[in-house]
Amino acid sequence: MIFLINRILAFALTAAWFSSAAFAIERVASESPTPWQVDKHRFAAKKANEAFSGFACGTSGMCVLAVDEGRQGAFMRINGERLVYVGEPFEFSGVEKELDAEAAAVDGGYFYVAGSHAAKRETCCDNSDSRRVYRLTADESGHIGTMTHSERLWDAMRSLPELAPYAVPGDCRCDRAPGRNRIDIEGMAAANGRLFFASRAPNVEGNGYVVGVDAKALFEGGDLKPSLATVRLGANKGFRDLAIADGVALALVGPSDALSPADYSIVELRGLTTGVAVQPRELAALDLQNAPLRKKGSLIKPEAIAVLELDPRRYRLLVLSDGGDDGAPLVFNIPRKP
Repeated sequence: MIFLINRILAFALTAAWFSSAAFAIERVASESPTPWQVDKHRFAAKKANEAFSGFACGTSGMCVLAVDEGRQGAFMRINGERLVYVGEPFEFSGVEKELDAEAAAVDGGYFYVAGSHAAKRETCCDNSDSRRVYRLTADESGHIGTMTHSERLWDAMRSLPELAPYAVPGDCRCDRAPGRNRIDIEGMAAANGRLFFASRAPNVEGNGYVVGVDAKALFEGGDLKPSLATVRLGANKGFRDLAIADGVALALVGPSDALSPADYSIVELRGLTTGVAVQPRELAALDLQNAPLRKKGSLIKPEAIAVLELDPRRYRLLVLSDGGDDGAPLVFNIPRKP
């Protein structure tokens, strides 16, 4: 009887999720169609200024920027409605070609940047450089204090039965499973001594995944205590970034592949940071109709979110996008729900 009740409740939650996604989700435009200004800075990779992919700020006001072209990152600060670089872009040690950095997080005095852990999306060829997570410290001038990296997240994902079939190196065969549905990490956040990694892929029967590990153990050894949250997102949707505000995880959700027309939306993941079953709740879709266009005339693709402010009624989010000049930073006021 209890099992039947739980099944009914699970079905009701899923139905509510799809109903809200299909019929009742508010579309929110940015505060201004004009992006924030960003100081110009020269990266080594040619297209780096159009490839901002992760952004996270600490309580000190220092932020770390992940770029998915090349092997550099940068520190920044928010100055009014402007992003200002702190120091020069830095190199990720040990990367031979491209880290494919897709996610950033800050916790205490540490900055974290994660590679996608993915094969090349267009060719499905391997990129072992991407299977790294970096932990950094820096002073107020942006000078690196310490930099270390770990490759243990890959092993943790391969140890999880649900993800093991998709955590496989690239083989240059997109026509053979898992093809483009291999692991692809695009979001990261930190809370309660753990790092959470949100995946754009795989999407398995409408489900997306968030992997959690012990942050200290990831870099210093010991039990990673891996966890896996299976989150109902719907077909062809995946996580594009992750942030934590007021103890609640916020996810940027968008298309899981390059061809899907799915909206970009902000979804609360209640329960993620406390270890209980995650209950996704879509808060709003991002209205990008008046946003800047990419150089080829298509819409920009949101890649990173950072919480600027929050109150009982809203989250004020900074959104950076792929394809936009210097991330095309836009601010969205996302309504909170009781």
